[in-house]
Amino acid sequence: MKNLAFFTFLTVIAALMTLSCANEEKDIDMGTYRIAVGGSGIAMDWELISNFEPDNNFRAVFTIHNQSDISISNEGWALFFNSIRPPVADSFLPELELEHINGDFFKLTPTEDFREIAAGDSRAIEYLGRFFSIKASDAPQGFYFVFDDGLIKNVDTVNIAPFIRTEQVNRSEADRVPVPTPQSEFEHNEFLALMEPSQVSRITPTPVSYEPGEGYYRLNGNHMIYYHDSFGSEAEMLAGYLNAFDGVQASTRLIFEADTEEAGIFLDLELPETGNSEAYTLEVEPGSIRIKATESPGIFYGVQTLRAMIQFEDPDDLKIEAAMIEDEPAFGYRGMHLDVSRNFQPVESVKRLLDIMAMYKMNKFHFHLTDDEGWRLEIEQLPELTTVGGRRGHTETEENYLIPSYGSGPDPSTANVFGSGWYTREQYMDILRYATDRHIEVIPEIDVPGHARAAIVAMKARAQRLSDAGDDAANYYRLDEPGDQSEYLSIQNFNDNVINVCIESTYRFLDLVFDEVISMHEMANAPLRTIHIGGDEVPAGVWQGSPACEAYMAEHNIDDTQGLQVHFFGKLRDMLADRDLQMAGWEEIAFMGEPHGEAKTPNPNYAGTMIPHIWSNIWGSGTEDYAYTLANMGYEIIMSHASNFYFDFAYNKHWEEPGFYWAAMFDTKEPYSFIPTDLYRNARTDSYGNPIAPDYFDDAIRLTDQGRENILGLQGQLWTETVNEPGRMDYMIFPRMLGLAERAWVGDADWAEHANTEEMWAARDIAWNEFANRIGRFELNRLDALYGNLNYRIPVPGIVIRDGELHANSPFPGLTIRYTLDGEEPDGNSAVYDGPVDIGSAQTVKAAIFNSEGRQGRTATVSAKN
Repeated sequence: MKNLAFFTFLTVIAALMTLSCANEEKDIDMGTYRIAVGGSGIAMDWELISNFEPDNNFRAVFTIHNQSDISISNEGWALFFNSIRPPVADSFLPELELEHINGDFFKLTPTEDFREIAAGDSRAIEYLGRFFSIKASDAPQGFYFVFDDGLIKNVDTVNIAPFIRTEQVNRSEADRVPVPTPQSEFEHNEFLALMEPSQVSRITPTPVSYEPGEGYYRLNGNHMIYYHDSFGSEAEMLAGYLNAFDGVQASTRLIFEADTEEAGIFLDLELPETGNSEAYTLEVEPGSIRIKATESPGIFYGVQTLRAMIQFEDPDDLKIEAAMIEDEPAFGYRGMHLDVSRNFQPVESVKRLLDIMAMYKMNKFHFHLTDDEGWRLEIEQLPELTTVGGRRGHTETEENYLIPSYGSGPDPSTANVFGSGWYTREQYMDILRYATDRHIEVIPEIDVPGHARAAIVAMKARAQRLSDAGDDAANYYRLDEPGDQSEYLSIQNFNDNVINVCIESTYRFLDLVFDEVISMHEMANAPLRTIHIGGDEVPAGVWQGSPACEAYMAEHNIDDTQGLQVHFFGKLRDMLADRDLQMAGWEEIAFMGEPHGEAKTPNPNYAGTMIPHIWSNIWGSGTEDYAYTLANMGYEIIMSHASNFYFDFAYNKHWEEPGFYWAAMFDTKEPYSFIPTDLYRNARTDSYGNPIAPDYFDDAIRLTDQGRENILGLQGQLWTETVNEPGRMDYMIFPRMLGLAERAWVGDADWAEHANTEEMWAARDIAWNEFANRIGRFELNRLDALYGNLNYRIPVPGIVIRDGELHANSPFPGLTIRYTLDGEEPDGNSAVYDGPVDIGSAQTVKAAIFNSEGRQGRTATVSAKN
């Protein structure tokens, strides 16, 4: 990314359009509508004015530039767009009328008072929005015009003005989170020191025990991999890894007793059993390598450690340092969650994530397949789930596809990859097989009762299609009740995203979906032990106007809709238990309904029968002890804490860093620094940057010994509301996932044992220096070598001018910093920084970090003027 006067933020599916359709355009036919493809006619700018408006609002302005040769009048058109931050409707009056269609989708139409925008003129339109906007990714997106004749014209780019002033970069006057500057980043990195390669571990996550030996095992040449008959697939995979290196030829064969004295690589059975199927030992000597484990997962992880140990810097001298390693994980659950509903991710991206997860010994893939904005898994008996629920585009009826979300635009075709798309049965099973080969268990999520709009709309469309055909069973799988008059608004601003839990058709639908998911896992020979049912963020007001629920609650002696939600979770648990499956869900499944603003009450009745993922951790909010409360009560839990593990959050407060920030903004250090069994010591500031008082947690629930046993593990989450451009998925996950992988395998770090808090953080800094060197010296280079197009985030350097000299540093020592002194952007030919540089008479100094493939991160700029 460049530091431009305006940051080009949004690219959607077609070029900027003229207001009149040129003869050479080939329109995209959508039936009632057609999307024009052609020349430019309209440009737009968007600028935040201030977040400090009354009533928790912000003020912004968007400017329409009419670059066509005709005027924009006060009739015959409407402007559609998405905005995560809801605009205030009456702030557009008197010239424009705003309609909230649903979710983040809005429509502006001109009133009689709209002043014509003549050809060549521009019009600035100020408005208010709810809450705040401090990032480019908060801005409205997906703008397109729809004309009365059905013609649709996209606004291809929206120029976002930089966020510079105090009222632009802060959420309110109480916001204390600093905006990073080149100088502050330099100071932040100043405690880091470049270490010699021999002082830095090549193995992430860190093994339990590592004893260096004498000499090296040389890889160049031919090698035989001998394997126990339980470990054939791991042997073939290791051979594939090694054969990817030029000059290496690895073959495999079953191990025989006579082979044990031979040179080569051995994958052998360890007896007696240790009780941990993921434990392994790895012994490297100059003549042989021996990996031993009781089961194939342990062998697989030993192979991953062996891969990490390969010194590949000199391709003519590939070698592995002699060592003896004993290793096993602290947690049996080391997970990564991927949301493909908000914005779809192709099979290739999912497989690459699985590959890298396996490399870092992560073993659970939580696959968020359904939500309000998309259903992404083919269910053959219900084709509308994907043909309607798996596509987004311009529509007034949603009979054929969903409305746009997150800037997905008017084109419903699956070529519009982020808005539309799904996995066929075969593709899903391919992903399952790929994961299983890498000892990763896929945990599918079917999100109910809330976050279910895609399914609701799809089943409504199905019912309409069958009804029109005279089918008496049209409503057999319907998820909404036509007579339901309930009024509510979800946290994502949908007014119809909760299934009706009181009608039989809902349970027929869930029976069918669960059984189809089970069938796909069985056909793929992939384990299915758990289905995640979501269960979160059910808004106040649901089911209160439902005749079916009124009757159902009376029949089952349920007092209120909160009790109805708890009852529903119990029914789902039983449905899954009947299929020998465990139910998991977000933390709400373990509480007594949604109290809608009141303190949550844990539900002891479901303890031990379902697995909650604890997510809503915000330091200073009162939610911090949910994990320990439920673990102590008997729930087996997954720590999915937003404060440390929500990878959809921005890396920092810079306006060009995409992502959300409602709980935190953090980099790789935060997941690395997590202390699972002494959670409150993680807290230093609240989400607004204010210090946490020393006595804040004095009365908080403490983790008991039994509760400690109930922490199954840790999980990172990538929600994808802002993951709507190529490479963004990689950017948000990596390298943060490396910190998560370290903590999930190792558990509490040695530095966390210091009783004194200041001593603990000082010890953490020493340990972090080594880990940061790992990333800078080895891990990013390894990712480059294996996945050259992986768009992980390259950090921004810290730079300062001191006594006429440029000083620069990196948060990951070992990465290459290039700089310029003439005000030009650094590139691959710019000078490499290797120590203080006399800047002479230079006025502007710029620097950027480059990876081993020559890709660069965002540029840091400082003025040398006094």
